[in-house]
Amino acid sequence: MIKVENLHKSYGDNEILKGIDLQIETGKIVVIIGPSGAGKSTFLRCLNYLEAPDMGRLRLGDLELDFSKIKKNQILQLRKKTSMVFQRFNLFKNKTALENVEEALIIVKKYSKSEAEKISKDRLINVGLKDKFDSYPSQLSGGQEQRVGIARAMALDPEVILFDEPTSALDPERVFEVLDVIKRLAKNQQTMVIVTHEMNFAREIADKVVFMEEGQIIQTGTPKEIFEDSTNERINQFLKKINVK
Repeated sequence: MIKVENLHKSYGDNEILKGIDLQIETGKIVVIIGPSGAGKSTFLRCLNYLEAPDMGRLRLGDLELDFSKIKKNQILQLRKKTSMVFQRFNLFKNKTALENVEEALIIVKKYSKSEAEKISKDRLINVGLKDKFDSYPSQLSGGQEQRVGIARAMALDPEVILFDEPTSALDPERVFEVLDVIKRLAKNQQTMVIVTHEMNFAREIADKVVFMEEGQIIQTGTPKEIFEDSTNERINQFLKKINVK
């Protein structure tokens, strides 16, 4: 289980996160939606300390953190339990697809080259890239690059995978192939937190939907409670504006 309490993050005088509380059950999929600038991506990046929160507490399995006095070894423990899939893929341009997946296994998990290679090949096959082991990012489509990113996240065998708008940088025709991989992960009961603008996808895959605005959680609920039955005027206005309601 993941439990976040009173999470705050500011940049100077600009308060981005204003005391976030959220609980995520093991094996569940939480999808975070809301307008641009709501703090969704910042919140996600705080969950594995890519952004350093100003204060707040996080429990992830047996790991408990107080962000106001976090230690270096705790950051490493947190990152061993989480993996991030980025908007812009974040692949090493001078490394092949296989080498991109191997990298974290060798550096973070301390696996041997042969162990890392075996796991990496398995994960690339899982995302449909059996014939792309030796391809460089410049030789891949955006959808293929993002699938390498997902394979890299899977390879670390994390307790939770964090997806930061995984389709936002893709051409429309490539979106489906990435969403299809995420759906297959969901069937394996992989705990996931997903920030997305793909509302139909959110409705289909989420166990819990979180609506954020101005650094706060406005409402959480099932897809039905958010997309169909919400009585919150702001949420309904947002959904209507993007032609969901």
